[in-house]
Amino acid sequence: LSSSSAASDVYKRQTLINEEDRCLILSENRPYWLMADLAVMNAGGISVPIFTTYSSNDYEYILNDCKPSLIIVSNNDKFKKIKNYINSHEQKVISFEKIEIESLLIKDIFDETNYEKKINQRLKRNMPACIIYTSGTSGNPKGVVLSHGGILSNCEGAVELIEPLTKMKKPIFLTWLPLSHSYEHTVQFIQIIVGAKVFYAESLEKLISNMGVAKPTIMTAVPRFCLLYTSDAADEEDS
Repeated sequence: LSSSSAASDVYKRQTLINEEDRCLILSENRPYWLMADLAVMNAGGISVPIFTTYSSNDYEYILNDCKPSLIIVSNNDKFKKIKNYINSHEQKVISFEKIEIESLLIKDIFDETNYEKKINQRLKRNMPACIIYTSGTSGNPKGVVLSHGGILSNCEGAVELIEPLTKMKKPIFLTWLPLSHSYEHTVQFIQIIVGAKVFYAESLEKLISNMGVAKPTIMTAVPRFCLLYTSDAADEEDS
């Protein structure tokens, strides 16, 4: 195949996701990440989000372990991290931007006019929704299967917890933790439930300045954020 349109035609004749297919997502935070994740799970597939900071050995281990039938990558830099561990002739590839091999561009999916919107009514709370892999700091990354019901239970509890905040004004979130992190992966669904406006931080280094632009009313955080914030505040006081 020598063009993206030819690749697109091939993909249109195939079923991209079958029930319980494992679909790997390797991307930095961006709106397409959320769209891809929701699409996979609505189709009955199992989303497998992975960190962009893994070592080559970790990528090789995860791809051999979960055996995804569909690979979703953001750009060529991310694709190069895993290209030696996939078989592009057997594993389908979707990319958000053009990459060095033929892939189905997400833009082509959005430009497709002959489609039907469907909500999968066959999904059950006890069905697997995603596999979250650990950071791999102590041995090989370990995959944890999360069910639709488990994620929904966390969302239901969180929505109730933050209700005093969301009732006061329309919530604004600034997302900065990796969406492949189990915490932030759940938060993205809470953002939808409460009808929040969502900003995506450019990087950890630009987080403080991004806060000034987004003016979030709610942010998720881990201890690293507290260290970053207190350090930045101390530097300002010293200056």
